[in-house]
Amino acid sequence: MNILEQIVADLQPALEQRKKLISQQELLTQIQGMPDTPSFAAAFRPERINVIAELKKASPSKGLIRSDFNFQECAVELEQAGAAALSVLTEPNYFRGNLEYLREVSSLVQIPLLCKDFIVDPYQICEARLHGASAILLIAALLPKEELQRLADFAASIGLEVLGEAHNEDELEMLLDCKIRLIGINARDLKTFVCDLPGVKKLLGQIPADRIAIAESAIRSRDELLSLRDAGARGFLIGETLMRAAQPGEKLKELI
Repeated sequence: MNILEQIVADLQPALEQRKKLISQQELLTQIQGMPDTPSFAAAFRPERINVIAELKKASPSKGLIRSDFNFQECAVELEQAGAAALSVLTEPNYFRGNLEYLREVSSLVQIPLLCKDFIVDPYQICEARLHGASAILLIAALLPKEELQRLADFAASIGLEVLGEAHNEDELEMLLDCKIRLIGINARDLKTFVCDLPGVKKLLGQIPADRIAIAESAIRSRDELLSLRDAGARGFLIGETLMRAAQPGEKLKELI
């Protein structure tokens, strides 16, 4: 198995255990009547640089990124510094994330939250909604086209938007066929960890104007950010660069 398949395989035991404790139907009952969350798509305003600031403690490619991971302080600091949205890593085994991080952050900030995980099951989508997400990530490399569409439709049915993620032209075509509005192009291939910013620019140019194009990963400087904007990106997902900074908010101000 490649690392992407391994991550999904390793999340399954805990997922199945949670399903035994509380059913998906019970989660859906809890979701009924919940207030709407802030619109994720509306955060990408054309008059500004829109950064999705990512709260990430670790990753399988870089190991521990931020040892002093005070995610509550980081969330508030990044919102005050001008983040358009926050991405919260909830995958526990490789990224040291937690769904409770999402719940806590949702009580601290007003900007929309992306639940960043490896979602393959509607149950995970219900959990994201219950914990305060405005949007979820669906990774095209993980899902057949029919399943991608099914999960996207399910997310919409419970009030969540979808950021679809592609790494190559075939995956981008699949997202476009599924009518997913927000499309992220990840510079890092999660199967190999190789980063390719020139490849991102090429794919950004293939995203129609009626979609919202997001450049993801490997953005370290304002010059890189502006070059990706020139290539068509309306938003920028930035994690490691912010999390390695002593003051993430100041680093974000420097970028935007």
